[in-house]
Amino acid sequence: MTTDLIHDLVTAAAGTAPDRAALIEPDGTVVSFAQFDFQVQERASWITERSRPGDRIAVLADNSADYARLYYAVPRSGRILTLINQRLSVAEHLDQLRRVRPALVVGDARYLEPLGDAAHDIVTFGGPLWQQHSATSPDVAVQPDDPAWLLFTSGSTGTPKGVLHSHRSVTTAVRGTVAGRSVRPGGVYLLPFPMCHIAGYNMLVHHSVAATVLPVPAFRPEFFVAAVNAHGVTSCSLAPTMLHSLLEHLQDAPTELPTLRDISYGSAAIPAALLRRAVDRLGVAFHQGYGMTETGGNITFLGPTEHLSGDPEVLRSAGHPHDEVCIRIASDGEILVRGAQVAARYWPDGPVTIDGWLHTGDAGYLDDCGRLVVTDRLKDIIITGGENVSSREVEDVLSLHPGVAQTAVIGVPDEYWGEAVCAVVVPSAASHPSADELIAHVRAHLAGFKRPRRVLFVDELPLTSNGKIAKSVLREAVQR
Repeated sequence: MTTDLIHDLVTAAAGTAPDRAALIEPDGTVVSFAQFDFQVQERASWITERSRPGDRIAVLADNSADYARLYYAVPRSGRILTLINQRLSVAEHLDQLRRVRPALVVGDARYLEPLGDAAHDIVTFGGPLWQQHSATSPDVAVQPDDPAWLLFTSGSTGTPKGVLHSHRSVTTAVRGTVAGRSVRPGGVYLLPFPMCHIAGYNMLVHHSVAATVLPVPAFRPEFFVAAVNAHGVTSCSLAPTMLHSLLEHLQDAPTELPTLRDISYGSAAIPAALLRRAVDRLGVAFHQGYGMTETGGNITFLGPTEHLSGDPEVLRSAGHPHDEVCIRIASDGEILVRGAQVAARYWPDGPVTIDGWLHTGDAGYLDDCGRLVVTDRLKDIIITGGENVSSREVEDVLSLHPGVAQTAVIGVPDEYWGEAVCAVVVPSAASHPSADELIAHVRAHLAGFKRPRRVLFVDELPLTSNGKIAKSVLREAVQR
């Protein structure tokens, strides 16, 4: 069944596989698609009684089954699901709530109580008002181009922006991913990304093929391993930082993951050395996806066969675009995207596209086979002595050194060079290389002007809530 309405994805699955599990709750409770579809209808009616069409319904919570129900129920009610990052500060929560002016704020008590009187019409998951159920009422008339989700960008390069998606843009992204990643019907998918980010659309991807979803509150490698083996997880999505943590854990506590068949990774570029290590250790099919909040999900895909090719140029790419998007490269190297899955606008009324094209802020090119190669964020390209240096290229080389566990490369102001290449390094447990050793390592692989002129060692790198390295935080810290 092809649909352009978010909630119809669950209704369709309930029709074809009513007894199959839609959700596994943290305590192990299984919710069938028939039950889940009814619960979504119930919540949609509850929301309809407490708000007006077009109102924003904000959610501030960790991943949970209650959160999952709102993913579908709010759009079904003709309201806009507004996703607030629970890891932000109270001041940031209040600022985003002020910007969107929601009719209701729903979520976990630990995040809602600090809001005090500044945000009213608050409903706590599990509280008396949340426990009330409404008799199922007739569906509100909802159209594919009606606004459905309002998400904020991760803020990895600045202040988070509100991005408004329609039913059509979200469901187009879902269809593109099902086709581009060859998502299998059935199975159990573990969702470790915070549902306040666009990566949560993976729940819809798997529900659209009647697969079971296990949303976990946060990624911890030991809990991940336990959940995979307890619930027979067959697929998951991981950020490169999560994958690194998982491999480190498995090295310290060797464990097999016999049911795991597929791992999709994205959110940030992955070092080639980390990918090779993951392929060798886990023995599963790897899928890469490239996308962003404004595209509602991934727009390009690199499949398992390409991962097994061993060709470094292929592995460096983000794969082919799916059939419902167009990609072109601007004269300055910026990646531009057009398609139905691109968001309608920034909140409240700023345009997302220019002449129909989304300017991604990423630099890249299309290779001879039509695969997209993302070379860097435009803001992360370092201009030193008049030469352009890709921070990702230097990171990839540094990651080959056995003494480097993780690294991020940034540009810092320099009176002589304009900008200097600065490597921030988390050393491996096995050895602690010197700065001179790492500089020489890069110099042996890359042109001299690309070598770091500064190397800083840290215990950990700052991350955004979806696992990206927060380079803006690093730049501020280094320049203090």
